[in-house]
Amino acid sequence: MDTNPNATPLTFWSHFREFMAIFAPLAISLIAIASMHYYAEYKAKQVTQGDSEILNVDLGRRTITTDIANVVSDLMFLAERTGQEKHLDRIEKPRRNIAEEYLVFARNKRIYDHIRFLNTNGREVVRINYTGGQSHVIPKKDLQDKSQRYYFRDAMNTRRGEVYMSPLDLNIEAGKIEQPIKPMVRFATPVFDEQGNKQGVLFLNYLGDNLIRRFKQAAINISDHIQLVNNDGYWISSPNPEDEWGFMFNNNQTFGIRYPGAWRKISGSDMGQFVTEQGMFTYTTIYPLQISRVSAKKSINPDMVVGKTELKPSVSNYYWKIISHIQPAALGASPSNFLRRNLLLYSTLLLLLGITSLYLAHARLRHRQAVAQNEYEKRFRNTLEEIQLAAVTLNSNSKIVFCNDFLLKLTGWQRDEVLGHDWIELFVPESQRRETRQIMQTDEPTLTPNIRQAEILTRSGKQLLISWNLTRSWNQEGRLTSITAIGEDITERYRAQEDLRKLSRAVEQSPSVVMIVNRKGEIEYVNPKFCQITGYRPDEVIGKNPKILKSGETSSKEYKALWNTLLSGGIWRGELHNKKKNGELFWEAAAISPVRDNSGQITHFLAVKEDITERKRLEHEVEKHNRELAKTHALAVVGRMANMIAHDLRNPLSSIKMTLQILGKQKQAHWHEDNHELCQIALEQVRYMEDMLADLLTYSRPDTLKPEWITIDKLLDTAIGLVQKKIDEYGVELSTCYQPGLPTLYADATKLRQVFSNLIVNAAQSTEQQPTANRQISVHTRLLLTESGPRIQVEIHDNGSGIDPAQHENLFEPFFTTRAKGSGLGLAIVKRIIEQHQGSVTLQEHDDGGTRAVVILPTNGIQARDNRPTETAAKNSENVYPITAQSGNS
Repeated sequence: MDTNPNATPLTFWSHFREFMAIFAPLAISLIAIASMHYYAEYKAKQVTQGDSEILNVDLGRRTITTDIANVVSDLMFLAERTGQEKHLDRIEKPRRNIAEEYLVFARNKRIYDHIRFLNTNGREVVRINYTGGQSHVIPKKDLQDKSQRYYFRDAMNTRRGEVYMSPLDLNIEAGKIEQPIKPMVRFATPVFDEQGNKQGVLFLNYLGDNLIRRFKQAAINISDHIQLVNNDGYWISSPNPEDEWGFMFNNNQTFGIRYPGAWRKISGSDMGQFVTEQGMFTYTTIYPLQISRVSAKKSINPDMVVGKTELKPSVSNYYWKIISHIQPAALGASPSNFLRRNLLLYSTLLLLLGITSLYLAHARLRHRQAVAQNEYEKRFRNTLEEIQLAAVTLNSNSKIVFCNDFLLKLTGWQRDEVLGHDWIELFVPESQRRETRQIMQTDEPTLTPNIRQAEILTRSGKQLLISWNLTRSWNQEGRLTSITAIGEDITERYRAQEDLRKLSRAVEQSPSVVMIVNRKGEIEYVNPKFCQITGYRPDEVIGKNPKILKSGETSSKEYKALWNTLLSGGIWRGELHNKKKNGELFWEAAAISPVRDNSGQITHFLAVKEDITERKRLEHEVEKHNRELAKTHALAVVGRMANMIAHDLRNPLSSIKMTLQILGKQKQAHWHEDNHELCQIALEQVRYMEDMLADLLTYSRPDTLKPEWITIDKLLDTAIGLVQKKIDEYGVELSTCYQPGLPTLYADATKLRQVFSNLIVNAAQSTEQQPTANRQISVHTRLLLTESGPRIQVEIHDNGSGIDPAQHENLFEPFFTTRAKGSGLGLAIVKRIIEQHQGSVTLQEHDDGGTRAVVILPTNGIQARDNRPTETAAKNSENVYPITAQSGNS
């Protein structure tokens, strides 16, 4: 410590620290005030937004309610008018009159796809169609019988004055969704004559586009974030058209899946508004069936007042939700706008606070310095008299003018032997005297350290290491007058530190991983090798449990044995399969031992580990290589044998087949009637053997690929056509769904047709246990974008018996089959052809039951094979990004 009673200047950093001590709380207070100011504006705007959303959502609800009420009003009007005509289904004139009225009505309204009246037997009496913007009457000869349709039966069961209303969905013609899509709602009511006899049912097919269009117009102010969903959470109207009508297109994406927390609140009440991390949600509920029933009653009796009634289950179970969703970024006041408006004000206040804080800091420092100097001088004089450390005061000539008893006892000198003597000559080792004298003669305090370590000599000549704290004093002229040094003997500590430092360097530079864990299972130390191998920084693991490295590959039984060994005081040695920070797995050979304190209690555990991943990998590769060599040798022998058998049997089989065909065509007079049937059975068995031989030859000598540019959809249609007879034999319903715009493939069309024919036949065979009416196969295609280029995925899904997990690994093995008949080479040939095209094929259990065969082919697989090293199919299937736009047919 340096002292100068005459002048001790204040430094920049002392001013800065004092300034920050005053300025920081004031600045924080100002920031808090600004934050409250912004929050008040934010909440005010949020309330305004909320009120606006409620008004717009309610406007959309009223618009839909009005549209439904208007349709019901039209229905009840036409029903009443129809009931006034007698014998509509027997007399032509009243039928034409009603038809003309319906036609005029349809032309004026232009919102009804069909207006039709059916008699009590379900036969159409009058039908008006609205197509291409024109309404026309359907000729009597083209009228149809609708008695078996569900909506006719439901409408016939409707009581007088009530309305039947179907769900809002897309119109389906001939089993397919009509294109362009046509949203549709059917309204119907029974028609009675003046005597109260039921004459039939009147239907209005309301074009749902009109309702949705008017709904969007009513909520035009929030059209970018208002939605209409049904009771299952599927979108009927959405700012994103791709979300709409998901329940019609087998799209499982719903509002409830995208916003599960919000949907629970929305579906649990009729109306409301709330704010979550996902934004502000405003919603209300529409019960279409309730609206239609109330509207029907008001149409019959306009003066009646319909109050709020309890909804019947059939009414309350079907509803629509109007939902407004404001994203968090658009919610409340914008921070940037707030800053632009208030930046000058708060900047001025901050500047004033800074100036005030600077003035106060300087004044406080001056006062504190004066008080501290006085206190220091008092404490220093008292401490030197009683201190239990070595203390000595030297004059400017290095003469000893004071020393305490502790220093005399430490060095073995007597007081009279040291006072007045030269400190350097008496206590400083000869090798350090020149440096020490230079320090003593330096008047500039900034050139010498206040704390330094130096060795001193005892009376016996032993050297001690002392840590000195130096205090200098100057006279009025600024010249050094004395140095007071207070020192601590750190000889033993220094030796211990040196030993510890050596040990620390050894651990830090160790090629093995070193980790220390306490009894709580918390990591207290890891060396750099640990960080290098695992990828974790020390601050990421210190205080954590070593289980952050667990990969799940090491069993709990092994961990239990490890801890039992350690807690019993033993040393555990073994191998661990752990996980790095990036998720990569690695192997370690570990030796873990307990660390005990002086009382013998276990306080920590020391783990020394070595990364043996590469050794494990090499062992695995050697083992795998040996297995593959053995397998290749076995398959080569089998292939040569199969080739020999196929060649030796083909000619005899051809002769047998020819003989059986000739005998089958001849009619022998003496033949029994069963002989012809036996001949056909033998011929079928010969064909079966020929198929087996063809598979054997195909597998034993694979042909060279003959690539060409092909389109996958045409290739699949051709493959389906080749096996259509088999599909029909098994009674399977096959559907296809091809993504439009798929790129062409550079591949061998013949080979790929064989692949997909085999897979489709296998799928058909697996459905044998299903009832004939339920046997289904679907073929889907889509484009995958991967790091190595675009790929086409073909998926063949059946609803058969599925895959036995015990046989999953053997499915592509040659001669393996689960069927009574078959060579067991079909899937082996499929896999070989796909791998020739640099693709992959897998068989998987489908979530809905059955089996899913997935084939992934690169668009330029054969060219890629010729131009770059082959990559495995598993690698090619990583990091794929599917393009999901699809179209289909069946």
